[in-house]
Amino acid sequence: MTQRILVLIAILCSFINVSAQQQQRILTRKLDSLLTTATTTPFNGVVVISNEGRSFYRRFGGFANVEQHQPFTLESEFMIGSISKQITSVIVLQEMEKGHLKLNDPIHKYLPGLSEKWADTVTIHHLLSHTHGITALDKPLAFKPGSRFAYGFISFDLLSQIVEKTSGQSFPDLCAALFKGCGMQYSFDPRKKEYVHLVPGYTAGKDGQLKREDGVLEMYSNVATAAGGLISSADDLVKWNNCLHGGKLLSDKSYRLMISPKENAYREHQTLGTVDYGYGITIPRQTTKPELAVTGVVPGFISMDLYFPETKTSVIVLENIARNMTDLKQSFYYHEQILDIVKAAQ
Repeated sequence: MTQRILVLIAILCSFINVSAQQQQRILTRKLDSLLTTATTTPFNGVVVISNEGRSFYRRFGGFANVEQHQPFTLESEFMIGSISKQITSVIVLQEMEKGHLKLNDPIHKYLPGLSEKWADTVTIHHLLSHTHGITALDKPLAFKPGSRFAYGFISFDLLSQIVEKTSGQSFPDLCAALFKGCGMQYSFDPRKKEYVHLVPGYTAGKDGQLKREDGVLEMYSNVATAAGGLISSADDLVKWNNCLHGGKLLSDKSYRLMISPKENAYREHQTLGTVDYGYGITIPRQTTKPELAVTGVVPGFISMDLYFPETKTSVIVLENIARNMTDLKQSFYYHEQILDIVKAAQ
């Protein structure tokens, strides 16, 4: 009897594996059709899809360097925009786990040089959830902390300063240690000057002509690295997801805190619809299955990192041509189409 049950289990597992393989083949055909169809605005970047830690789909489209017609490679590095916020958030939560900070502490405790009175009422939690009300370091708050949501960069720059104080290490070094622990060989804070495979970014004008955004890296390195200026590759972001969502970076309690919607922290997203905000991550509302998502935009780079926790599926889409910086829905066209195809297969 026991042997018969084992045989039945083996047959069932085999059937499930075949079914999963068939779904992946169908998904591959649909994605290939989308990404290879001739169009005046073809996909230009890298797509990687992983399930249970194994990448089963990888597609390069267009050129890493448009002028020289250089193709993308596994090592191609991109500026990842606001995906950087997720990495900063993990560093903050790791400092919390070490007892170096508390999320409900006012930020003046860690940054005594802030002269505005609001530094005694704005907390680390408010910075992480974009509910702080800060518009500039020398101006009054736009609203009472915790009462509203206003997306921006300044709070994550402050967070990077806080973790430098609490850890005694520079933010670039904190990132480097985190990336090393996850086996991310092509991920950097640009201030360390260790990247060698960073692709140029381009923006398209109304006439379709591409403008190379050569100054964007320096601009983000100076003022917004922790919020939007980190560098990574598509495969490295899969490794990041495996570590973060696989319980290798945070305790379960801290991880749940990170991915839980925060009070008054929500907005309408150009691609994901209404989203709630956790810490450095969004939780789309209009979904049939849970999603954890981050998108990134800097001039010349359009990025998406989406994770389906039920199936442990990662979807990474990195482009180095921004088609329309004034209409981000258009810039995220391929990201949205890819996401729809993957959702249908979940």
